Formats: sequence, C-alpha cells, structure tokens
Amino acid sequence: STVKAYYGKCFQLVEVTEVGSMFGHDKDKKIDVFPRGDYHYVNVDTSTPEGLHHAKEFKLAESGLADLVFSIYAHGGSKLFNPVNRGRFFAMFRHPVERAASLFY
Repeated sequence: STVKAYYGKCFQLVEVTEVGSMFGHDKDKKIDVFPRGDYHYVNVDTSTPEGLHHAKEFKLAESGLADLVFSIYAHGGSKLFNPVNRGRFFAMFRHPVERAASLFY
C-alpha cells in the first residue's frame, strides 16, 4: 500500500507485514530484520492470527526491532504490546467506493 511504501522507503523504517513470512523467513528460528530491495522487514507475519501468535512468541515488542506493525487484526495486534513495551495504534480508512473503484482502474 501507499502507506507501507511511504514509511518503508521514504523514512527507511523497519516494517512488520505479511512480507515477514515470505522468502523462507517463515522457518526462521529467531526474530531478525532482513532487507528486501529498499525496504527492511522483521521476519514475522502480522497479517494472520497465526502470524500474530508467532510474533508474540518471538517477543516482537520486546525485541525493539520494528518501527511499524501493520495488521488488520487490531485486537490481536494489541496483544503484542504491554505496559513496558508500548505501542501506538492508528487507523487509516479509505472511502469504500474509492477503494472498490481502485481495484479496476
């Protein structure tokens, strides 16, 4: 998405997205950051409930490796954090008609 590209490429922030489980990183035994082109990703996937559970097991928040965590699961994503390793939640919504139209144009 545009937001991921903006923060990942322009600001060079480390992202946690579905890319974290691609390219064989779903088999990694420890949490780490890997480069992919102009972007940097943590090797966990927060786009699924299973991936969020895996990120929690890897202690994503405690690791301090991620600058941004993207997930459609707000409740599950919030469970990654605690009072010591806090996160900030924000949401961006696109108009549903514009979003639907963008699938075709």
